[in-house]
Amino acid sequence: MRRGKWLVPAVLAAVLSAGCGQDQEVDRSVELQEEVVSESTYELTPVTRGTVQQPLVIDCNYSQTVEIDLRFGVDQLLITDVYVKRGDIVEKGQLLASVDVENIEKQIRELEHEFARANLKLQQLTESLNFDLEQADILYSYTPMSDDDRKALKEQKENIEKSYRSTLEDTADSVEMTGIRLENARLYLQNGNLYAPMDGVVNYLKNDMEGSTTDKEEKVASLYDADSCMFVSDDVEAAPWLDPQEEYIIVCGLGKSQREYLVAPVYQDTWGENIYFQLLDEEYDPNVIKSGKITIITDEAEHVLCVDKEAVHTSGERYYVYLLDEEGIRRMQFVETGLWGTDMVEIQEGLEEGQYVIK
Repeated sequence: MRRGKWLVPAVLAAVLSAGCGQDQEVDRSVELQEEVVSESTYELTPVTRGTVQQPLVIDCNYSQTVEIDLRFGVDQLLITDVYVKRGDIVEKGQLLASVDVENIEKQIRELEHEFARANLKLQQLTESLNFDLEQADILYSYTPMSDDDRKALKEQKENIEKSYRSTLEDTADSVEMTGIRLENARLYLQNGNLYAPMDGVVNYLKNDMEGSTTDKEEKVASLYDADSCMFVSDDVEAAPWLDPQEEYIIVCGLGKSQREYLVAPVYQDTWGENIYFQLLDEEYDPNVIKSGKITIITDEAEHVLCVDKEAVHTSGERYYVYLLDEEGIRRMQFVETGLWGTDMVEIQEGLEEGQYVIK
């Protein structure tokens, strides 16, 4: 819609100078011009129901050489054996160093014996309970049962179960707790051994490591592999969301040169300040893969109220959108948001399905 306003600029055709006479004619002609004003228009977007996926983007840099720091997974244990020295070439899975495992192995043997005994006791108690319940049924099976017989049998079986309940619960708890202690001891033993996570060269080894005690935060060795092709990222907050059995897409390059490649998480046991992804594609453009982004989904909400991300604004800790009222005037509406996706935002309160907001 166009609206016109008429402007009246006075244009003097002749300029009066100091030497001009009083009878000099002045051109007082007027030129009319139309000023065009466009009414404000808004792009509206609907409030709909759909799926909102919350993404996490991992920034990676490609490296043809990989260095991995190694740490023990246990604290305050004596390191008794170091099997390599700096400069040694090692293979993946090779034992590099270990702690004093005799006490742990002894504890594991004792816990295995205790666990077996507790399981056997639980099995015997369960069999004994079932036997006593069967005997109670047999006592009432020789003659037709009256209502009093049924009531008496029920009470007898309840008393039998009650007599076993406490012992059964204690024994079951003992089995569970002993199993947890056994699993922890086995894990402790495993973390007390330092293995090579990849083929490579020992390029760092803690001085006088043998005879010292372990500290889970201390780097004791590092491996260097000059032939690795890895993407390395310091976005370690993504680690809990990554599945070592999954393959992920990494997007490299910009514009027309953008390419997608497959990568997989590797060396999870060594993740600390960095996380690593192995490039799975054999063919790739070396000029494109210098860096890339991996997008993973950390949360998802299905069939929820949502709106275009560009329509949601923030003021401090509150979020709001703009609506048009019945008179076409823009007004603010505060909303409660849920998941923030790449394009859509979950709306928990403040809007209804079918409404339109200003984008």
